[in-house]
Amino acid sequence: MPSLLPTMVIPEKYLIWPTVEPWHTRTSATHPVRLLSSSFMASLASDPPLRSSPPCSSRRSPSHHADPAGWGFSSPRPSSMGYTQALASDMTELINHLHPNSPDLRIYIAGGSYGSIPAQMLYGAPFDAFPLGRNIVGCLLAAPFSPFKWHGDYTKSMTWSNYVSIGPLARMLPFQPLQRIAVVGLSLKLNTVDKAETFIRQLLFDDASEEERAAFARWRESRGLEEGVFERQMATNMVKSISKSWAGFIEIADVAHSDWGFRPDRLDDAHTTGRPMIIAASADDDLGPDMANWLKANYRNSKLKWVPGKHLSTLYEIDNLWAELLENEPAASPVVGLQ
Repeated sequence: MPSLLPTMVIPEKYLIWPTVEPWHTRTSATHPVRLLSSSFMASLASDPPLRSSPPCSSRRSPSHHADPAGWGFSSPRPSSMGYTQALASDMTELINHLHPNSPDLRIYIAGGSYGSIPAQMLYGAPFDAFPLGRNIVGCLLAAPFSPFKWHGDYTKSMTWSNYVSIGPLARMLPFQPLQRIAVVGLSLKLNTVDKAETFIRQLLFDDASEEERAAFARWRESRGLEEGVFERQMATNMVKSISKSWAGFIEIADVAHSDWGFRPDRLDDAHTTGRPMIIAASADDDLGPDMANWLKANYRNSKLKWVPGKHLSTLYEIDNLWAELLENEPAASPVVGLQ
């Protein structure tokens, strides 16, 4: 069946394509590739102390970063293209650029929070729309969203602020007034790194339990990070994420409510057999537990793991989660991260 991907590449205003590393031309049997998505965490993978990628020092592999459309240094998607189509086009172009003539790629997809949406879109995309989907062999979702189109009770345990920002109300009003008001408020908190750092500390530590604080301390020490380094770099990344455009932020609710191109409970064997999915959810996440439970019930090849703490607490277990997902990968295989 012919590919449904557009023949014209989306014009890119800001993003500089990464240089292809020499090892990409090696003729090994398989090349595991990791595709990671986030939103406000733009450029996290490019900062070595804070990488959310799996521990892979033995693999001697580089990590490449690509922000979702409309975030960081990635241009907003054309209004003429749906989100799933633009995502498939972007990822196809990027993977082919990094791995030319590599038909045996083994692709791992991961996404945290809003980034779990594009991760799921790629995981479940019809193969005629995203041919490289045939190479996907695993998926990691952290603090994930469920597809609102199919999850009728997605608002069941949301906080009021989340209900307003991404619930039905965010879709009912024309011209996205709630999102634009949020942009004004957030821009005052993210217009400098110092202000963003204050905001991050509030998110991380206000109302955090002692158990979550201890988990963060252990994670920070395991990375060899001095106190404050993580918060500062995370703040820098948040400022970068909206430095060129707020387009990605404004369309969060629209993307969450859109047709993702498939129904999780109707994926065929080709989309589930040999493609494990790990769902990591925070026990006290403001999004509530129902989304993670729904995903576990609807993805046949999934495993749900609960982590103590609030929305960001899955980050502190990310190394263990990646290790579990990659446990069957040959240690000598090269791994590339795209985040």
